[in-house]
Amino acid sequence: MTRPPEFHIGLWQEETPPGALSEVIDQVGRAAAQAQAAGVALLVFPECYLTGYYRPSPDVAGIAQTVSQDHLTRLSRIADETGVAFVIGAYQVTAQGVANAAHVFLPGSSAPLTYHKRALYGGWEKSVFTSGTGPLIFDYGGRRFGVLICFDVEFPELVREAASLGADTVLVPTALMAPEDDVADFLVPARAIENGISVVYANRIGAEQELTFIGKSQICGPHSSSRIVAAAGFRGLLHAPLTTEAAPIDYVKEVVAQGIPRRETTILKG
Repeated sequence: MTRPPEFHIGLWQEETPPGALSEVIDQVGRAAAQAQAAGVALLVFPECYLTGYYRPSPDVAGIAQTVSQDHLTRLSRIADETGVAFVIGAYQVTAQGVANAAHVFLPGSSAPLTYHKRALYGGWEKSVFTSGTGPLIFDYGGRRFGVLICFDVEFPELVREAASLGADTVLVPTALMAPEDDVADFLVPARAIENGISVVYANRIGAEQELTFIGKSQICGPHSSSRIVAAAGFRGLLHAPLTTEAAPIDYVKEVVAQGIPRRETTILKG
């Protein structure tokens, strides 16, 4: 198998800046410029970084409507001017309702690629968002990427789907709150190891209403030695080259070759 070229990946651990959306976009521009200076080719921001994640339910639809085409054009211009691709979350108005979206801005592209979160977490998300219906896989810089959002990555099926479609890296904008540390400590690195891929998990910090976000953003490869984790209070850019080392076991290949799981199942009743 040909190894992919070296690719420097980054994530931005922060809270959504207070103020108008235009001020948030200014911060995105500063973050992208910092990533450019560090040699980062692709940067991942937290879940709903543009709009805030946990806003009062009656306000969600109105906040989603404030994200205009002009705002998206400004974000595309940041990617073009810095040469840094980035993934950033926002509320998005769709024909079905409001989606929890992750937009992928690639230098030189006229419009972002967009993924809608499929695994909605808890009663609040299910009451304000409509779920997405399919994966997002894209090629960039000699790598193949998948995009998931927060709770999505806790389902082995969704990460395995991306790996089965050829993704060597899954990008995950996140808003993981206390006391769910087990997700960051155990599930995220497990998703990388069990699929032989890298997982870039960009969590936010700070608080919204009664939720406190725990940080622990991380870049995980298929080897535990390649995992780097941001401290809970860390703010700003975390970056590293994506691993080019092959996973010790190609689980995705073995699933196909061995027909796992086998369908002959016996359930014993006591």
